[in-house]
Amino acid sequence: MSRFVTVGETMVSLVPKEQGLLRYGPDFSMRIAGAESNTAIGISRLGHSASFITRTGADGFGEFLIRMVRAEGVDTSGVIVDENHRTGVMFKEMCPGLETAVHYYRDRSAASCLCTGDVDETAIQTADIVHLTGITPLLSKNCRQMVYDIMDMADGGKTLICFDPNIRKKLWKDEEFRPMMKDLISKSSCVMMGLEEGAFLYGIEDVKRLADLLFKGGKLRYLAVKNGAEGAWVCDDKQLSHISPFACRPVDPVGAGDAFNAGFIAGILQREGLEQCGKMGAVAGAMATQTHGDIEGLISAKDLELILNHETCILR
Repeated sequence: MSRFVTVGETMVSLVPKEQGLLRYGPDFSMRIAGAESNTAIGISRLGHSASFITRTGADGFGEFLIRMVRAEGVDTSGVIVDENHRTGVMFKEMCPGLETAVHYYRDRSAASCLCTGDVDETAIQTADIVHLTGITPLLSKNCRQMVYDIMDMADGGKTLICFDPNIRKKLWKDEEFRPMMKDLISKSSCVMMGLEEGAFLYGIEDVKRLADLLFKGGKLRYLAVKNGAEGAWVCDDKQLSHISPFACRPVDPVGAGDAFNAGFIAGILQREGLEQCGKMGAVAGAMATQTHGDIEGLISAKDLELILNHETCILR
């Protein structure tokens, strides 16, 4: 069984080959995108077994997704091919001087039909870590119930629950989602969130105050607060440490948070110290920004070790 299991939606990402507005009909390349699959691939590249559970449509896009994720060494035996619903699709729009815009076509997608019955309870309870995001419970009521049920399954074993709220305001259709998200955070052992997400959910911009609040419940063991180019903070119930950003030449920030999560979680799997986990996350996140695409820049275990040890490798 895999040490790391994650459940959620992966979509086909159509990325323009040149910058410009969509209405001028650019050519596109086809890639994959999804917070959970990004993290699973990142974990696999860092040398740990990973499994991904989702639904895809019985279409060419779904076949493409499964093939791409499997090619990265991730176990896809838990993927269900849905004959009645389509694979979700997203388009990126990249214009000079503007942030990348993302347009989703995921309503009634195959992954929005995920339910508790799709999840192997044994796979959850025998994993070291199950990773969930706040995207999945916003897809549908059955997805929401599934996320809660997975957390209950993990509690029934010794599985660490990792959660990233990964707030997508385009999916945020109801203010009732805020208490739900906070409830899911309270049930998690490891939380990885952006500083802006902490302010959005709790009205707190100070990391120490946020950590004090979240650790009050007693279940939380690890907290990582990401702040892009400013670095990150990592906390447990004894210490709060700032992790400096790793120098890089960013071209596309999309997927950096998922890459950070993969590095941080890999550190936990390796039983590294808190600060080392944070450094692994910071390097992985920075490296992911140096290429276009969600998974193309995910770092390998060998390259991460070289960077952390301040070594270089010359290929001849």
